[in-house]
Amino acid sequence: MRKIIDELAEAHRELLDGERKTVVLRRHYDAEIEDVWQACTDGDRLSRWFLPVSGDLRLGGTYQLEGNAGGEILRCEPPSLLKVSWLFGPDPGFSEVEVRLTGKDGGTELELRHTAEVPPEFWGQFGPGSVGVGWDLALLGLALHLRGGERVDEATFHQTDEGRAYITGACRAWGEAHQAAGAPADEVAAAVARTTAFYAPEEEAAPPAPPLQKVAPFLMFQKGDAEEAMNFYVSLFDDAKVVHADRYGPGEQGKEGSIKLARFTLAGQEHLCSDSFVKHGFEFTPSMSLYVTCGSEEELERLYGALVEGGQALMPLGSYGFSTRFGWVNDRFGVSWQLNLP
Repeated sequence: MRKIIDELAEAHRELLDGERKTVVLRRHYDAEIEDVWQACTDGDRLSRWFLPVSGDLRLGGTYQLEGNAGGEILRCEPPSLLKVSWLFGPDPGFSEVEVRLTGKDGGTELELRHTAEVPPEFWGQFGPGSVGVGWDLALLGLALHLRGGERVDEATFHQTDEGRAYITGACRAWGEAHQAAGAPADEVAAAVARTTAFYAPEEEAAPPAPPLQKVAPFLMFQKGDAEEAMNFYVSLFDDAKVVHADRYGPGEQGKEGSIKLARFTLAGQEHLCSDSFVKHGFEFTPSMSLYVTCGSEEELERLYGALVEGGQALMPLGSYGFSTRFGWVNDRFGVSWQLNLP
């Protein structure tokens, strides 16, 4: 039986390094060109080795891969040429993928070219392996599919011995292509290390899991201030502490050192927070607020004064008929608080 690690040697990798970066993958498949073409263009077959796809799958139409890229079908010349725009995220810039098929040696040679304008800071961190390893995994899936096998589970592939060997080998292979294109050896080594950490992270002992069937507020911060807010809140309440803080490390999607996930308690109640590395089109809203029952006038006034500073009073402290005194504020981080003295 053919070993998965042997698939690495089947592919030739190349980097065309200019203002736009092009990663090139070539490999041979023991399958007729019509079969490979259908596997790459038929929605049902794509879902079996790559990703589910929807859209108008014809020349000039658009497509969307589930949880991944989408774009326009720019060229479609069966059974030899497919070219699409490859757009992902809110501001993707220029990105195109071209697949060429050629009948050769009783089978099919596939050449994939992914050309994109890559932000310099991202390229400096990860180099060509950032997308190249992903395409290696995709073309591995195609090879297994054409032989009638099952695709690997990319979510857990790196946790297996053969999966980790394949991924780390692909990362090194793209490092060699990067260096062959003229990149300095130290820059290549750093990029390979970061790419490997992304695709095949080392397993770490997880913090103790909270009890099942427990509901806790989760605060997502989009300005990198989750830790500042958490420490501020902990300073205001009794029986309050930071329980655990998991941070983004080098090469991860979030800013290094920022909060990936933290748990903290306020008055004994567990809360969670994180720094989002994605800028969403929404913020905190007063429709969802933290409700505090205070034990005294002094506590109410102290909390109100601290939370409203730099924030906004939605309902100033006063008697509104339903309790002794009540106040409602948005704090300086945007989180909404209702403070009540029964």
